[in-house]
Amino acid sequence: MFNQAIVRVGIRYGVLCGLVSFALVAILYFIGYNPFGDIGRLTYVPIPVFIFLAIRYFKQYNDTELSLGKGLRVGLSVAFYNALSAAMLVFLFIYMVGSEILLAHVAEMKALLEETREEQIEIIGEESFSNVYNALDSLTPSMQAADFFFGG
Repeated sequence: MFNQAIVRVGIRYGVLCGLVSFALVAILYFIGYNPFGDIGRLTYVPIPVFIFLAIRYFKQYNDTELSLGKGLRVGLSVAFYNALSAAMLVFLFIYMVGSEILLAHVAEMKALLEETREEQIEIIGEESFSNVYNALDSLTPSMQAADFFFGG
């Protein structure tokens, strides 16, 4: 069940992908964009590339008769280690840069919620909308890193 080769390949390519994703977050921040907003979806681009590279490496050097199950496990391993390493790096980045990155993100999210207030209230209700809106004020670096980990 536990295949050490899959884990090693997952760690190698997952951490590399996490570093590239984090580098994209840092670049977006330093050129003036909100890396946690809509433009932050750009950080998902390296994931399929590194999953492909990891499966190709695994097939070439470990198991030439790659089954669907092993291919899926390699891909999930890469995705997990990518999310873990990128989330840890984003957490450290938020602490190093300071709270202005979170304040800018909260301001952008509040403006977006105000723009779509009627539609949001129609979908989730007034009470849920006000809970979400008020919860933005209590956003912490660890919450943002967890959001980054879970792909939010």
